[in-house]
Amino acid sequence: MLGMLFKIAAFVVVAHFVVRFLLRVFNRQGRVYFLTPARQFKLVFWSLISFWLALVMFGLLLRAHTDTHLERILAIALGGILFLFSLPTLLVHFQYWRHERESALELEKDTRTALLLRPGQKFLLQQNQIRSLLETRCSSRSSFWSNYTYLTLTLQDGRAVTITSLLIDLEQLKALWPQVPLQTRTKWVCFL
Repeated sequence: MLGMLFKIAAFVVVAHFVVRFLLRVFNRQGRVYFLTPARQFKLVFWSLISFWLALVMFGLLLRAHTDTHLERILAIALGGILFLFSLPTLLVHFQYWRHERESALELEKDTRTALLLRPGQKFLLQQNQIRSLLETRCSSRSSFWSNYTYLTLTLQDGRAVTITSLLIDLEQLKALWPQVPLQTRTKWVCFL
């Protein structure tokens, strides 16, 4: 069983470098942002790997009982830890996906405007129409779900618009409106 664990670790390391290379090759900056498979895969990659490894660990327990007690304890402990690390990310990803699945955002850097399209809604976001920005980020920068953040824009008419990091890198959006007051709030996991 320990040999199997080393093979799995080698696979994860190779997969990590292959995915980073492919994402770098196919990543391009544009003006229009919508949910793309590449961006989603980039955010959820480590959680999917952890979830898969947890299932493999639990699956090792179901095979022939030739393993020692130490190997069974290791499989249960590693599987449980990996499952508990991947579960919040997968839940947040699903929630963000449901929120942004039909959204599109077009940035005009020259005029510092953004056009956000959602089903039945259209927001033309300009600096003078935004009262404040509230960025919600994770308190831990090293967890799988730390890349999941969202930005709440409070408009002059009192409406609030939420844009998640699944749709766009929020640093680009914050750079579009540098004069708008920005507040930061931290959560353990950034559920909407």
